[in-house]
Amino acid sequence: MSLRIVQVGAGLWGQSWAELVARSRGFALAAVVDSESRARGWATETLGVSTFTRLDRALGGVPADVVLLVSPPDTHRRLAETAFAAGCHVITEKPLAPTLEDAASIVESARTHRRVAMVSQNYRFRRQPRRLGMLVRDGSLGTLNAIRIDFRRDLRNRWISSRDWRGRMPHPLLLDMSIHHVDLVRSITGREFVEVDARGWPVGDSPFRHDPSAAALMTLDDGTTVSYYGTWGEALGRETSWNGDWEILGTKARATWTGAVNDALRGTVALEPFGGSRARLHPAPLAALDRLGVLHELRRAIREGRDPECSAADNLRTLATVLALARSTEEHCPVRVDTLGGR
Repeated sequence: MSLRIVQVGAGLWGQSWAELVARSRGFALAAVVDSESRARGWATETLGVSTFTRLDRALGGVPADVVLLVSPPDTHRRLAETAFAAGCHVITEKPLAPTLEDAASIVESARTHRRVAMVSQNYRFRRQPRRLGMLVRDGSLGTLNAIRIDFRRDLRNRWISSRDWRGRMPHPLLLDMSIHHVDLVRSITGREFVEVDARGWPVGDSPFRHDPSAAALMTLDDGTTVSYYGTWGEALGRETSWNGDWEILGTKARATWTGAVNDALRGTVALEPFGGSRARLHPAPLAALDRLGVLHELRRAIREGRDPECSAADNLRTLATVLALARSTEEHCPVRVDTLGGR
């Protein structure tokens, strides 16, 4: 039996999500919810599904197992609580919520209603970071010393508008993009961030009202240093993939993840033992990649009665780290992640 999904939000990214759900075996798009008539018209004409202006009306009108939230972050708590009360599981796009208070409420509501709450940290479901995680766990790198991540995409004159919610949101790079990289560090290393020191800056010809660029030094709980540079609005230098370019340094070797500028599901992982030769590694296949991997992980978690990878409860630590980065850029000083909560 297919999982019946009601999706909230059919903007640009939401349309891509809806098309994915509609064509994926084992899942059925039951309805689309959006306040905009143009978005509802697209869903009806393109996918032939029922549309509604409000989630409660959709859940009262069609059978559903899962609610997928591809709506602005400040709507997630209210919509998730509505979904749980109706007996549905929930997937939210990241960030889980704009505040840790709202995020923790989503987690608690899921527990109260015994439903699964999952965040679409879809970058975890790519082959290359899984391979990097294996190198960390099997000791190929030795003890970790440092991680460097360089992320550059120029979104000037592209699909972002200063009028949409991403163009208006505070800390757009950190909350909507760097959150993927932060979550990948947690997944690859199995470690948590303890302190961050970040700076952000505006870019006058970008479509973002707030800082689309940031740099940070971060520290993991084993003392590993993470150096991060990210931008959505600068022209200098070549673009990286959406994954960024990675270098992980240990006491025995370095690992790199590069390439895939035009296809984020590709890219090269290489291992270079100190004093030895660099070798390209071949990541193992995954049954389902990226957002489809998220959907399959949700279905397995429901079937097995367990928390999924990147559950909302686990994602509190990712969100806390990104909010600490945002605070650090505002206060121009280091911030301890545990001062924000999220454990």
